[in-house]
Parts: sequence; structure tokens; C-alpha cells
Amino acid sequence: MRCSHLLSGWRDAHQVRNIVSPVEQLATVTKWCKPSYGRFKCNIDASFSNNKVGIGACIRDDDGRFIAARTDWFSPIIDVDIGEALSLLAAIKWVLELGYDNVDFESDSKVVVDSVTIPKPNDSDFGAITRVCYQFLTHSTKNFQVKYIRRQANEVAHALTKAAPFHASSHIFNDVPTCIHNLIYNEMV
Repeated sequence: MRCSHLLSGWRDAHQVRNIVSPVEQLATVTKWCKPSYGRFKCNIDASFSNNKVGIGACIRDDDGRFIAARTDWFSPIIDVDIGEALSLLAAIKWVLELGYDNVDFESDSKVVVDSVTIPKPNDSDFGAITRVCYQFLTHSTKNFQVKYIRRQANEVAHALTKAAPFHASSHIFNDVPTCIHNLIYNEMV
């Protein structure tokens, strides 16, 4: 019965997808956008390879200018959702240390964003991490928001995560690192 229901849902979804016009499909392709006036944007991501989890975060201002970036890694590889949640937690703590407010955190992990913005009881490690993120976000006077974006709009953070395991430890960049230089430039135009 469950199999039949799942198959029926899958067929319905494909029928709806086929009805969408090519113009509407192009509209769903996203790219990075500058934050609104007076706000900062911190894109975050996590990557998983070679028995390491790389995390990356990049802060930019309302003109799209690079402010700072951070990479870190840890081992062994853990669950993807936990890695993504840890990257958000690390970014929130870092931004708090820097003293910024009016920050939009963007992640391409819908599971993490949903768990932080609409928390539900969850006694797992993932639930504990997202609860801490939620507490930082709601109890801080810093005006933070967490938003979901598509992977195509999160290329800078993804590139940082790929570079993270090549550093001996956590690394903070005050100048644009070479691994994201072209991406930052292209997104400012």
C-alpha cells in the first residue's frame, strides 16, 4: 500500500514538473544575491571527503564586497545533516565573536534551515545542534536570520569547504582567498 502511494505521488510530481513552462524552469535557477541594505550575508556549507568534513563560511556586505571567510575541518566523516548543522553553528559563533549584527545566514541544507527556523522535538545529536543554533538566533539581540538557498547560489561557501581540509587547522581569511576569488568577482557584477 505504501509503495503504491509513493509511486502515485512520484507520478503526480512528474506530471506537475512537465506542465511547468521552460520560462518558469529558468526562473528557478538561482544565483547569489546581495543582502538588503544595512545587512550582511554569511554563506555556509559543509563537504564530505577523504574521511574529513570541511566547513566554510563567507561574509559579504550589502554591496557584495568580501568581508571575511573561514574554513575548518574535522574527522571522521559524520552524518551529512549533522555536518551541515555544525557548519551553521560554527558560523553563528564566529559572527558573534566578530560582533556583527543584521546577518543573513544562507545554507543549501533545507533540513538544517527548517530545523532551525521551525524547531521540532528531536532528541538526536542533530536535534541538539539545531536547538543550540535556534537558541543563539532567538536569544541574541543581533538580528540574525537563517535562509535556505539553492546550491547554485552557494558556490563560494562550497569552494571554501573543498579547500578546508588542506589547511592544518581552522583558518580565517581577511583577504579573498584564491579558491573563491573568481566566484566573488563574478557574483559582484
